[in-house]
Amino acid sequence: MSETPTWNRFEPTYRELEARPLTPANVGDWLHDWSELDKEVQEQYAVLSRAKDEDTRDKAAEEAYLSFVREVVPQMETIGQKLKTKFLSLEGFEPEAEHTEFVKRFRNEVELFREENVSLLAEEIALSSEYDKLMGGLTVELDGETLTIPEAERKLLDPDRSLREQAWRGVADTKLSVSSELEELFLKLLKLRRQLAENAGCSDYRDYRWRQFNRFDYTPEESRQFHESIASEAVPLVAKVRDERREEMDLAALRPWDIAVDPQARPALEPFQTVAELEEGLNRIFNRLDPELAEQFNSLRDGWLDLEAREGKVPGSGYQSFFPKSKKPYIYWTTNGTHRDVWVLVHEAGHAFHSLASVARNDLTWNFYPGMEFAEVASQTMELLILPYLGEGEGGFYNEEDAARAKREGLERTLHQLPGQAQSDAFQHWLYAEAPEDVSIEQIDAKWLELEERFDPGVDWSGLKRERAKGWGYFHIFAVPFYMLEYAFAWLGAIQIWQNALNNPQEALAKYRAALALGGTRPLPELFETAGARFAFDRETVGELMRFVYSQR
Repeated sequence: MSETPTWNRFEPTYRELEARPLTPANVGDWLHDWSELDKEVQEQYAVLSRAKDEDTRDKAAEEAYLSFVREVVPQMETIGQKLKTKFLSLEGFEPEAEHTEFVKRFRNEVELFREENVSLLAEEIALSSEYDKLMGGLTVELDGETLTIPEAERKLLDPDRSLREQAWRGVADTKLSVSSELEELFLKLLKLRRQLAENAGCSDYRDYRWRQFNRFDYTPEESRQFHESIASEAVPLVAKVRDERREEMDLAALRPWDIAVDPQARPALEPFQTVAELEEGLNRIFNRLDPELAEQFNSLRDGWLDLEAREGKVPGSGYQSFFPKSKKPYIYWTTNGTHRDVWVLVHEAGHAFHSLASVARNDLTWNFYPGMEFAEVASQTMELLILPYLGEGEGGFYNEEDAARAKREGLERTLHQLPGQAQSDAFQHWLYAEAPEDVSIEQIDAKWLELEERFDPGVDWSGLKRERAKGWGYFHIFAVPFYMLEYAFAWLGAIQIWQNALNNPQEALAKYRAALALGGTRPLPELFETAGARFAFDRETVGELMRFVYSQR
């Protein structure tokens, strides 16, 4: 790895921007120069984050990443606030329509900024990376084999119920083996986040996070109402699907290791044998959907995909990141040869298409990205739009029977996801806005169990209370608090776009791509509208869309 850039590399240019006289006549050039400089820092962060994630055992990569996070990012954030203040103080300047959204975000961010939080935010990133290290090194011993977590989880698709149980318990025991370290880490993060909120003058960390995410279009109370809509309309359908599964499998009760397997005891779907086959199959599918999207995906195969399973990679953690100077998306995932790999890569490809569409239309970095509620529309819509192309006759991976299986699995997964996302969000509302100052791990576990009963019906967890109670110990809870309900909002948009595509696929795809190209230049409801959907999450809307998904299985 080349030498990690220090703040000295970037500081002179930031200082020049700070000192440069700013007028309505030169503000366009000034914003462009600032944006290009921010892109350089963001690119370097993406490079270091990629190296750190590709092998969590690489100490040099970890140290380079942490050095950058602790030394460069805080300096960038501090001077960035000064530049925002300078820009917002400019008299006689009227922002263009394309700039109004980031100007609104700038105002909010300047109001929220506290210099004493800069080092805390850097420490939060560093602590969150500890989760990756703990989870990336886990393996499972099963029948004399040492397996990665994804390899062991593949056994959950085996028709042999005793093998599934053995694999499930092996994975659970492996995760429990680091539970004390995870608990200690999380309490540190909880304390730090509360301090961030206090420093910023916020009533609690939920209030702080709302503003940090620039959530202008809905309130915490409205998100709680969304939980209620999901509990009323989606949870009963999940219970129905699981009861159908139980009957199909001829079981007295479903156990946790019975959820992923084919209910007719058919062998697991095996869409590919090698990563190259996965990539080639998806390229064919995207080509049937839209040749330009296929060309974009194919361009990532030249070093911008890391999909192979190996020790040292974080299991179950997939993402797309964007390298703004290179103008290239990067997709990270750990495959295990199952249909899940297909939909995860399709999902992340949707993010990549979003990044490429946005950067092609928008020059300033602050216009690249919308809120995550719409960013996930880009990815989740793609999961639904490719459903007609899963069969071999349409370029996909499966014969007719298996294509129908894959579609059913995907749609049932969509039904299951909304309750899980509401549960995670409700858990964090309690954790960050209601839990006592001295909240204990026992109380945290108890709250998770309480919410499990509300949002996760139809599974018998007898004798597995401890395993179930630790269900909150996953990546999003640790590293990106309150980033979960966005997926549920996005599913409502994605389903509406899919409905449009069933009637007029060309028009629906055109609207979808037009919305992606807007990046972060429009409010959330307008992005949904441009894509052909409504930003609505009342009980009637949720019920209508969930019943539609159920009917399409």
